[in-house]
Amino acid sequence: MDTTAPVIFATRSGGTTLDRDAQGGNPFASALIDLAEQEHTDLGTFAALLRAATESRSHGVQSPEWLALPDRSPWSLHRSPFDPPDSRTALLLMVSAYPADALPPLYGAAWDERRVAAALARNGFSVTQGVRGDRTSLLKSLRAFGVASRRSESAVIYATGHGIEHAGETWLIPTDFPFEHGYTAGNLRRHAIPVARIRQACTGRNTRLVFFAGCRSPGDAVGHARESGTD
Repeated sequence: MDTTAPVIFATRSGGTTLDRDAQGGNPFASALIDLAEQEHTDLGTFAALLRAATESRSHGVQSPEWLALPDRSPWSLHRSPFDPPDSRTALLLMVSAYPADALPPLYGAAWDERRVAAALARNGFSVTQGVRGDRTSLLKSLRAFGVASRRSESAVIYATGHGIEHAGETWLIPTDFPFEHGYTAGNLRRHAIPVARIRQACTGRNTRLVFFAGCRSPGDAVGHARESGTD
């Protein structure tokens, strides 16, 4: 059986995301935070509501989609005081401080780290945050979380930063990526983090879920991020 975690993307394949909305962050994060305060019966219902709320907040720029999500799986991100206790753990990977001559900084992502961490903590998650944005630090955190989350009933990873889509895979761009050499397939394999790797590190016993809030832009479109105000 495939135990790789499902992923909910903040935008469609090839799409962009907005770094800052009226609440100061990604519309996807704002929608997630709101929904974390509401009870849901299953993952499919939750994902559909998250899509609708994100589309509304982003004025149609972002339309979330998901991969390998078990729609009828009974689970709620929100946990009330009357719910039976369960062990929950979360990892936040927020890559925001890029070199000024390479990509624009993502101030909204930095703000979202505080907002999303607080929302998860309110709902019973033990949250790991403050991970540096270089590739070595990101991989180290993923390895550690892959081990630690096996002991939890529910595991969540929220990741964001500048994102690239290439050959059907979405990649998180670290701060130490060799930007001057471009977003070739080889450079992405050697220097970026595939969403597939993030999914593998989410190993909760009962529920596993990855949120990827970055863009899914073709490599040649990333240079326009400053003008468009996207991730």
